[in-house]
Amino acid sequence: MADEFHALTANEVEEYLARIHFTGPIEPTLDILKDLQKCHILSVPFENLSVFGKEEIVLSKDWLFDKVVRRHRGGYCFELNSSFSLLLDHFGYSYGRKSAAVYSRKSGLIGSSTDHLINVINIGDAMWLSDVGFGDSFLTPLLIDCSADGQEQQSGTYRIRKDGDQYFYEEKVKTIVDEFGNEEKAKEKFITEAEWAIRYRFDLTPRKIEDFHQSLIYHQTDPKSPFTHDRICTLAKPWGRLTLSGNKLTTSTYLGDNKVKKETEELSGEDEIVNELAQKFGIRKESCLHPEGSMYHGLELK
Repeated sequence: MADEFHALTANEVEEYLARIHFTGPIEPTLDILKDLQKCHILSVPFENLSVFGKEEIVLSKDWLFDKVVRRHRGGYCFELNSSFSLLLDHFGYSYGRKSAAVYSRKSGLIGSSTDHLINVINIGDAMWLSDVGFGDSFLTPLLIDCSADGQEQQSGTYRIRKDGDQYFYEEKVKTIVDEFGNEEKAKEKFITEAEWAIRYRFDLTPRKIEDFHQSLIYHQTDPKSPFTHDRICTLAKPWGRLTLSGNKLTTSTYLGDNKVKKETEELSGEDEIVNELAQKFGIRKESCLHPEGSMYHGLELK
């Protein structure tokens, strides 16, 4: 794909693959794509520490590479899927950058058409949805086959539904098991009584990085954005997921049969939060950004 970013150098590729612990061959195959995405998701957290710490986000190759690879940080969709596209280019995949409108988990409202950045990859006659920047989501790419049947993964069951020229990425609503063994449907996660919940809507319109500029500013500055409310960091693990939200650390363990056990503990203060970010999320202490003033105070960006 012709892209606004400069290509990675050979040394940068080596650094990036070491960062995500990928040791496979550099070939544009489906199996390698699945491994590459999973390695990225298991190594690079979805986090808003830049927003929370008032660090301006820049969607350039050098800034993203420095942040994700050299500073051992994560980011959100605009950063992580843009950064991942550098590897897609190097591996020789045919892909396109697309935009998506995210459905709110709690309000049921839908975001703007450029609320989320994704990559759609062409392999043979098939299209695959790749997303390393959506937090608790699918670990390996989803086939865009528009089947009513779900695509089962360790992290959950997912499908892509089509309506006209719009595609809907949906997740089968999980059963949450608390520390006492009590079960309930994840109603706190999705406002729905249905079996499937819409996560986001997308189409196949080609997008450039500049198309996401206003959404990038919105999610850095606007009090209505969920990313300006509190510190968020989540990282997939082979057994489940760790999520820091504010001062609460939640451990999610996959139990199979679309069930997940959740245990939450409250952290005592900033020092403990920074230690947990370093020890459990791999974010180096010198890279942790501390809040300055009100978390609702926006950056002055143009």
